[in-house]
Amino acid sequence: MHPADERARKIVQALQHPDLDTLIPLMAGTWPTSNTQVHSLLRHIFAQAQEQRLNLLHPPEDFHAWLLAAAARNAGPAPARANTVRLRLALLSKLYTSLQDQELLLVHPLRGLQRPPNERLGASLLARADMERLHLHTQSDPALYAALILIDQHAYRVRDLLSLHWQDFDFTTGSALRPHAVTRLSDAALYALQPLLSDAGGELYAAGRVLPYAGDRELRSALYRASKDANVPYTPPGELRRISLRDHPHTAQSAGFSSNDTRKLTQATALAQGVAEALKKH
Repeated sequence: MHPADERARKIVQALQHPDLDTLIPLMAGTWPTSNTQVHSLLRHIFAQAQEQRLNLLHPPEDFHAWLLAAAARNAGPAPARANTVRLRLALLSKLYTSLQDQELLLVHPLRGLQRPPNERLGASLLARADMERLHLHTQSDPALYAALILIDQHAYRVRDLLSLHWQDFDFTTGSALRPHAVTRLSDAALYALQPLLSDAGGELYAAGRVLPYAGDRELRSALYRASKDANVPYTPPGELRRISLRDHPHTAQSAGFSSNDTRKLTQATALAQGVAEALKKH
């Protein structure tokens, strides 16, 4: 068998019996992003198709309704954002277009699909009153409360929060070591950390990771549940960070930016505040 025919056979099989791990290397160069990102974005769709034995090469008539639901699925309880759904659908569309170009497919399965509307930039930024209500509600959950206060007071990124260790703090000066700066923590942030510090054995004995979340998904799930309980729209941690930049007069140090690169802080702050101003006009 000619190598091209063997490759085509494997592609067809990987779609007829959904197998993303096999398909991705066979379609190298199809997508405008890394294979790792493609896998992350499409794995839930392929897993559900595999579970339901759905042929992705020649899908059933109700495929559009099925696909929109599958593309909105995440590992956690919160559904995917509209822009994430649109990105997943765009990756699948490029896949099917490539198959048509290779004459492995006659009809594009996504033709006529009504995609969710593109999210307006900053549309889900919370008002300060909602942020305060969320903070008040989460005080009974010391870990989540501390995470939210660190994001709000000091614009922490999720990856930096989850990698925080007690040895990164100097409680004598109230400072925290960050990837690009040493931040003097606010009184509110130091207060929020106190219950976790006590549980860890106090300043002399605390060791290991500060927050108990195994990863990004666990933190987002906790935030999603708390948002529902507090009757506050769910907002991902990355957007909560933008609210911090919008609402607080940060210095490079307080927001974790390098003191030698205040330009990034200026740009991030301008973006967050510009979004806020745009929202006021709608």
